[in-house]
Amino acid sequence: MKIYFSPYSPYVRKCLVTAHELGLNGRIELLPSNAHPVQRDAHLIDRNPLGKVPTLITDDGTAFYDSRVICEYLDELAGGTLFPRSSPARWQALTLQSLADGMLDAALLARYEDVARPEALRWQEWRAAQLDKLGTSLAALEAATSTLTNHADIGTLSLGCVL
Repeated sequence: MKIYFSPYSPYVRKCLVTAHELGLNGRIELLPSNAHPVQRDAHLIDRNPLGKVPTLITDDGTAFYDSRVICEYLDELAGGTLFPRSSPARWQALTLQSLADGMLDAALLARYEDVARPEALRWQEWRAAQLDKLGTSLAALEAATSTLTNHADIGTLSLGCVL
């Protein structure tokens, strides 16, 4: 397998941590990408029309993109247990993954506002709203600490990649 990556992408990090936890990291070749917030990677577009990382290419040439899809594929490939199969553990893990991914989205959007948008066009209210999402998410996680599982699943793994 091959994964197009950027060392700066938290979504790639999530996929690589998943592969490591499942014992698959030695089976994945890392392919550097030039993906950037305002410029898609032209080499990726034929495999992923979004031109974004992460993009996983399987041994048979199938392309998977989006960290959620890639992580679930890797889990199934390894016969893993990162995605609980039954309720309520499954829904708790998937909801925590969504929260963690939303936190990553908010952090990246705030960062892009600071570095990718021309200074004259920066929207401070937008940035503040993204940072507020991070604050309320962290507060919710702190309040729910006792309900978090003490073993690795896709939710706790995703959360670890945010923090």
